[in-house]
Amino acid sequence: MGVAAVAGGLIVAGGPMQAFADALRRAVDADPRWVAAAAVFEVLSFAGYIALLWLVAGRATPRMGPRESVQVTLGGAAATRLLPTAGVGGAALTLWALRKTGMGSRPAARTLLTFLVLLYAVFLGAIAISGAVLAIEGSGPAALAALPAAAAGIAILTALGLGLRSPRGSSRFHAAGALLGESVRDAIGLLKARDARLLGAVAWWAFDAAVLGAMLHAFGGAPSLLVFVFAYFVGQAGNTVPIPGAVSGGIVGVLLAFGVDADVALVSVLGYRCVAIWLPAPIGLAALTGLRRTLAGWAREDGTPELRLIDTPPAAAPAPQAIAA
Repeated sequence: MGVAAVAGGLIVAGGPMQAFADALRRAVDADPRWVAAAAVFEVLSFAGYIALLWLVAGRATPRMGPRESVQVTLGGAAATRLLPTAGVGGAALTLWALRKTGMGSRPAARTLLTFLVLLYAVFLGAIAISGAVLAIEGSGPAALAALPAAAAGIAILTALGLGLRSPRGSSRFHAAGALLGESVRDAIGLLKARDARLLGAVAWWAFDAAVLGAMLHAFGGAPSLLVFVFAYFVGQAGNTVPIPGAVSGGIVGVLLAFGVDADVALVSVLGYRCVAIWLPAPIGLAALTGLRRTLAGWAREDGTPELRLIDTPPAAAPAPQAIAA
């Protein structure tokens, strides 16, 4: 499905199907040093995510230490990487784990949102800055650069506005806005503390983007830093589209629009997705076993029934036996 989506993007962009054959030839000649560097960058990216989760969740509950943060992060990676739902799979698992620490629903949601505010502030800021600079320089399609930059800027201002003044009311919309506003204030408070683990938000995105950069170098392509950064972050927005291959197609499309050769863009992005998906996914599935043991330990401490990651339905009651006359 991912290859099909990229193929569709290539056709729409006007690229010849010969690019696939050229991409295969480039794949054979990939520089193994850059491929190895990509794997290291992905590990460092997850280290940043773990550090940030440890900071935010650890301040909310003492049960979320480094080991638990590793388990939740890697377990969530399996859902996040394999399902194109803008990270909802990983976020849902994180929220569920926070609830199992003994936190109430609202404190758990507030903790998760604080984490996401810090994480996606870097994401939106990168789109806003790189897109604005590209639009001003005129080094590519101005509308393609300006529109995502404007949308990211509006999102940042909206979140800051909610942090300064939360909406009041009894509707679900007002309640959600108030919760987000509280989370923004919590995030600002953490920034003022200047804990080194805050750099995990930057590391998560920077090192994952470095995986794409390493693949571009491995296959002989090196666009400008601004184009590379903009393509990566705008392409990641494709995660909001619940279609396999949306991220790959988005990154390839932006690279093509800014003049990167079709064969280089295609093989580099597919190489990036192989590292970003298949390196953490199996490790994440294994981490779920450790997370299950951790949850079981919490359940024993709290005197509650042992928890399961996947509940099994109760066995059906046996059919009544006929009574002989």
